[in-house]
Amino acid sequence: MFAILSRTLPSLITKSPIIPSFRPLTNANHSFTSLLAGFKNTWMPSTPLLGDIRTKSCLRTNKSAAKRFKVMGNGRIKRKKAGKRHNTGHKGRSRVNRLAQGAPISEKSIENRMRILISG
Repeated sequence: MFAILSRTLPSLITKSPIIPSFRPLTNANHSFTSLLAGFKNTWMPSTPLLGDIRTKSCLRTNKSAAKRFKVMGNGRIKRKKAGKRHNTGHKGRSRVNRLAQGAPISEKSIENRMRILISG
């Protein structure tokens, strides 16, 4: 039985109307790409994938930091003062006006970190 199948099976595969250019594997060294060499690979993308294109990494702007801190004209970073959102009824007008003004960040190390977050 095995002898009959081994003689007829290769002729059936090579004369298949579905896959006309199919050749059975004779060596174990054949790879999948060598099998597909006879076929036109229409399913493969013609452009390289995005992972190949995006090799340069860039730092993204931290939007929460960019909305809270602003860079002044002299290069320093300005922050808003706390305590003016609500409960200002018992506070004096001069105090509330003072809280409305911005204040520069005093520590240089914090300012440098904020500059990296804002600029991106």
